[in-house]
Amino acid sequence: MGWMVLSVGLGGALGAISRYLISLLVTGSFGQSGWMAMLSVNAAGSLIMGMMAALLTVCYLISDPVRGLVMIGFLGALTTFFSFAFDAYNFFQRGEVLAGGLYLLSSVCLSVAGFYVGLLVVRLIAGQGC
Repeated sequence: MGWMVLSVGLGGALGAISRYLISLLVTGSFGQSGWMAMLSVNAAGSLIMGMMAALLTVCYLISDPVRGLVMIGFLGALTTFFSFAFDAYNFFQRGEVLAGGLYLLSSVCLSVAGFYVGLLVVRLIAGQGC
């Protein structure tokens, strides 16, 4: 368990640093397009997660510490979108199309709504200067 914790921690640090550097690179290249940076890390993270999932399920070439470093730590810090994509994939893989569709729709809507509600609550409590 100790090696797994260290692997996840190291991967998390590398993922967070990568996310920051990618944001700087994309924002510097395209101006103040923060959404484009997040789109980039989400798409890249999902691509890497798909590749890692294939290696785990088909080839079994990945040890637990490497899985912890890359899948849990690095990709978890780089983006949380990969787990959303992976969960959605699992619904559709099991043939649960309606549940998968509802999961996709509710995840996006509730996340955006939660962000907006949180913003409003803080503004109401702290005032508009926040």
